[in-house]
Amino acid sequence: MSPEEEEERIKRAAQRAGYHLVKAASEVLAAIGVVLEELRGPDDGEQGSPIVRIDIE
Repeated sequence: MSPEEEEERIKRAAQRAGYHLVKAASEVLAAIGVVLEELRGPDDGEQGSPIVRIDIE
């Protein structure tokens, strides 16, 4: 395998790994958001602080 082919192979692997890391981080943040919503008490919503949702694509 030529050095150029090896470099391209490493580049593709790094891109795939980066994609999966970002996807996993997005899922972790979504889970944290769900936990925080569940932990909000019934009185917390009456203080006028709206829930802010962030969608990551």
